[in-house]
Amino acid sequence: MKFHFKAPSMKKVFLCIALLFCISSVNTVVAQSGVWTWMKGSNTGSSPGNYGVKGVSAPTNEPPARYQTAYWTDQNGDFWLFGGVISGDLYNDLWKYTVATNEWTWMSGAQAAANQAGVSGTQGVPSVNNYPSARGYGANCWTDNNNNLWLFAGYGYDNIGGIGALENLWKYNIATNEWTWVNGSLGTNPAPIYGTQGVPAAINTPGGRAECKSSWVDPQNNFWIFGGQDAVNGVYNDMWKYDIATNQWTFMKGDMVTNGLGNYGTKGVEAPANLPPSRLSYTKWEGLDGSFYIFAGGDFNNANYNDVWKYNPSTNNWTWTSGSNLSNDNGLYNQMCDPNINDYPHYRIENQTVSTLGCTEVFWSFGGFEGLGATNVYNDLWLYNTSNNTWTWVSGSNAAVINPAGNFGVQGVPAAANMIPCKGGVGIWTDKQNNLWVFGGFGTPGGNLEVTNDLWRFQPDTSCFNASLVADLTLTAPSDTELCPGESTVMTGISPTATISWWPAAGATPNADTTEITFSPGTTTTYTVAGIESGKCPGIDTIVFTIYVYPNPIADFVISPNPATIDNPTFTLTNTSLNAVNYDWHYQGVSFSTQQDASMTVGAIGTYCFTLYAYNQLGCMSSTTNCAEVVRNEIIYIPNAFSPNGDFVNNTLKVKGENFDLLNFEIYDRWGELLFKTDEVTTGWDGNYKGKPMEVGTYFYMVEYSANGKFKMLKGDIALIR
Repeated sequence: MKFHFKAPSMKKVFLCIALLFCISSVNTVVAQSGVWTWMKGSNTGSSPGNYGVKGVSAPTNEPPARYQTAYWTDQNGDFWLFGGVISGDLYNDLWKYTVATNEWTWMSGAQAAANQAGVSGTQGVPSVNNYPSARGYGANCWTDNNNNLWLFAGYGYDNIGGIGALENLWKYNIATNEWTWVNGSLGTNPAPIYGTQGVPAAINTPGGRAECKSSWVDPQNNFWIFGGQDAVNGVYNDMWKYDIATNQWTFMKGDMVTNGLGNYGTKGVEAPANLPPSRLSYTKWEGLDGSFYIFAGGDFNNANYNDVWKYNPSTNNWTWTSGSNLSNDNGLYNQMCDPNINDYPHYRIENQTVSTLGCTEVFWSFGGFEGLGATNVYNDLWLYNTSNNTWTWVSGSNAAVINPAGNFGVQGVPAAANMIPCKGGVGIWTDKQNNLWVFGGFGTPGGNLEVTNDLWRFQPDTSCFNASLVADLTLTAPSDTELCPGESTVMTGISPTATISWWPAAGATPNADTTEITFSPGTTTTYTVAGIESGKCPGIDTIVFTIYVYPNPIADFVISPNPATIDNPTFTLTNTSLNAVNYDWHYQGVSFSTQQDASMTVGAIGTYCFTLYAYNQLGCMSSTTNCAEVVRNEIIYIPNAFSPNGDFVNNTLKVKGENFDLLNFEIYDRWGELLFKTDEVTTGWDGNYKGKPMEVGTYFYMVEYSANGKFKMLKGDIALIR
């Protein structure tokens, strides 16, 4: 159910809300605005969810249906929610949704226990046993620059069971899963203590307040909040700053009483006197220049707004930038996907807004209620572009359509026909790809108004609103990342306005304007290249890639025999190459084999040269040429007898033949005594030893010679005849 607070005689006022059947009507989409996907949760209302095991994610985990939860995005891009309203009761369970796994995890707080006082512990001391009291209705929430989650105020329970507007401030440490009660009393409905405007003090406090979701974090990690209501008698338009380091609040701007009328001034003109009217404030955008934005909201007199305001923290001034300066203005819905300065949304409360991440100045607003009675609930999605002050109606129904039911489609399946139902008081986030996510709230999943736990993702088509949602800078690794030594590869397409850095520096050389980088590493190297696009909305990208350097092949082979003889003129070519996988053998410029080893038979005496081309796996080549000869066979002859008798016939024993070189010729007697030795082929043994003729008989020879490059030996016997 849905509640607001006003009368001092009642701590809660249940607004009368009839169960209304919805008109299932979706406006025709003029341009392709994007695609909705029902990601998790039930397509019916009042789902009890499933807690699972605390601290353990699971596909079946789901938070119970709820409305006006506190929500955050952490620095990893995951989503968190705390507490909220379930069938009129308040809760204090903490949940985490991991985008990458599409799973919920119950992290802290009681399981399905309503209206708990929580455990505050000792102020300033973290503990895993601590957790805030149950609360909802616009509790404020921030993620600080150190990735801690902060929770402030809301309508809920004090430490003794009382209920009302809270002022206590809590910090949740994601890394340790510990809550810390940091600031503020644990009671209900404390009054603000403004102190001196612009001066921090330990006693200053915004007091108890609810429906004050408008909050921001500045670069110095200070927290800022705007507006809300006191759950007693009025709404605020004051701006506060909280300093973590000093644990002190400072009243910065606005009225120090409730229900201030504000002052619009001149649209688009900043001025010290400008001030938004007091309101229940649910919206929070932060510009890249550090400015804070609010949009829409209303008060207890049913004055509801569709104005956009910009707050400059440096000057402490407001500027009315868009929308009407009249309450309950119907806005203009001309055409979807038509960004212009004339269109803007219908007045509303409890719409939720979220900034896009990174490089843009565009912000989302989704759904909400027409007013306190919640008789008309919206599902229109708008995008506001601060750079040109234009609104774009992106998705959903015209505000004139009463309670559009939407279309769930198939869970997990994006489809053009899918449409999120009307909702108010949702949780809303953007992921790192700047897709929009919406959870729960008070809506119409089954035709009746009830609390929900469905989770939706919207993937926008940026052509709908002519604005980029992601960084335009995209770095691309070189197409060729496998090289041989001495080769290079080029990374191209780098924006000329980007600042590029890379490491390691060795082997990388940019051109003059750094639009290309040539890589020529000597060995396999992993490079990181990072870039940031200059300008108001910087694109950022980092890539890591490895360039593999394969060793050059070394071609080599052995020819055998070398030389070959004419009676067997076949050469065997044995491959001894290194770092090679493919081969090509050539003779006289013509390929004759692609096998690892080769052979060739020739037909004539001569010199034959062969070339081997060796290739590695990248096709890098090495070649070598080796030559061999085909020669005649050697002819060697030693007579088996000779007769040194002086008749001049066969008187001398010589080694005879051709195609050889004599190295040693020795004659021995039968007792092994050396009788003769020579290395001259023209010199022979005359049958004498030491000047005396040797007797008739058998003698033994040994011949050592080389032929065709080889050493050879012959042994035998001869007969000496007289």
